[in-house]
Amino acid sequence: MTPPRRNTSRRHSVQASLKQKVLSAFEQLPANQQKVASALLQQPDDLPFLTTEQLSKRLGVSKATIVRLAQRLGYKGFAELQAEMSGALQSDLASVYQFAGALDPEQTADTPRAVAEAELENINQTLKVLDRKVFQDVVRALMKAKQVYTMGIGISSILAQILAYELNQVAVNARALSSAHARFIELLAFVGRDDVVVGFSFPPYSKETVNAAAFARKHGAIVVAVTDSETSPIAFEASRVIIVRTKNILYTNSIAAFSMVINAIATEIAMRTKSTVAAMVQDVNDSMEESGEYLRARLDQRNARRASQSPFNRKGD
Repeated sequence: MTPPRRNTSRRHSVQASLKQKVLSAFEQLPANQQKVASALLQQPDDLPFLTTEQLSKRLGVSKATIVRLAQRLGYKGFAELQAEMSGALQSDLASVYQFAGALDPEQTADTPRAVAEAELENINQTLKVLDRKVFQDVVRALMKAKQVYTMGIGISSILAQILAYELNQVAVNARALSSAHARFIELLAFVGRDDVVVGFSFPPYSKETVNAAAFARKHGAIVVAVTDSETSPIAFEASRVIIVRTKNILYTNSIAAFSMVINAIATEIAMRTKSTVAAMVQDVNDSMEESGEYLRARLDQRNARRASQSPFNRKGD
């Protein structure tokens, strides 16, 4: 039996309204109010279940700070903001995911399962917040780009390399920037309006990546930020922002959801350009076979020769 469809339109409408209010005011907010604002954007479904005191302890800010932010956003206080979110959520309680940030020893007895469940939660949460229109806009921009540059510091640099690799596999001209010998801004010296720059940035945010994104935007390039929050520093320098959840049982950021998004982008491009991608892959494979770069054929020949020389294959044995 097909389950009844949930009416999520009101919740999405309320969240979209709150998101717009927060983003419009964010850069003018004091630091502590920005912490609260970021929490409202990242975990809106948690709001109906938290008291002002609980949110205060979670974020390390005063209760007065929370109330002032709510008033700054046009509410009489946090209670009114919370009531609005609670009413919207009642029509879709089945969709609420509560992330287990602190698992007890019994739950972590099977570490692989605990990690897998946490990673699945990141992917589910990313799918919930992923703006499909933004995703499609990014795909179109990458396909039209003369040159795609990807960048990031630390583990973000690995993600940048993976994206560049996968884009090249689907016939998109992409290059992962390395800051080992030159700053990103220097490597983007010739960036222009026909280019796309994709910056990976999540806590702790790299100033170099943010500055390079601002430089690329100033020179007319389309800047795509892949980050954990719409209020992360790089988000304000980007024309398109893809939000990815990164919570982890360990103290580091999880990259499972990032990998899912990267694969989804490459897959979407491949689906749109099947004939071009297929022809390119075939051409590359043929060329590498001819040049002897593939070892498979040689290994097959060697194994066949060894098999023929085996004493078990000798006639009469």
